[in-house]
Amino acid sequence: MVTTREVSVDDAITVTQMVGALLTEIEAADGQPKPDAQLVADLLAMKERVYGFLSFAEERAVGVIMVSESASLFARGTYGIITELYVVPDQRSSGVAMGLIEAAVALGTAKGWGQLEVGAPKQPVWSRSPNSALYLKAGFAEMGPRLKLPLHDITSSRPRAKPPTGSRLEARRRHTLHRRIPHSALAGAGWPAPNLTW
Repeated sequence: MVTTREVSVDDAITVTQMVGALLTEIEAADGQPKPDAQLVADLLAMKERVYGFLSFAEERAVGVIMVSESASLFARGTYGIITELYVVPDQRSSGVAMGLIEAAVALGTAKGWGQLEVGAPKQPVWSRSPNSALYLKAGFAEMGPRLKLPLHDITSSRPRAKPPTGSRLEARRRHTLHRRIPHSALAGAGWPAPNLTW
């Protein structure tokens, strides 16, 4: 029998291991270090912004979902973002992932969130992924791609206290102008879709 409960700071090592397995599996790290238990504990201590649930088969952790609260005008207030969802391979297609999503939905309903969002890997990986069917089955609707602009070095675990000399945004803008981006890639871009999730 699988049980699900909310995470606490005491679960930092388990969450770290499961998110590490997720990042290894989807190769999303892109050179970034995997999260360490202290970073996870720090985030889990942010009880009014970061939430999570763990699923267990007997005493063994078999799934995790992490959710962050955000706010925006388009959502008419607060909403939730699923930042990580992972189920161990031998428990997939057994209802664990849907149970974790249901726990996140119940949390969002209790907190009065206007919606719950999830990000996806880049196309065409997303369209071929069995996870796209999971989210669609759970009632999610596709909104479009999400873009990111890193605000600190990926080797640093904390943002810099003082911005570097010169504008990073201007340097990135000049770099982007040298690349050709087809207009078709920009057409129909919906906003927002959250961070990479599996």
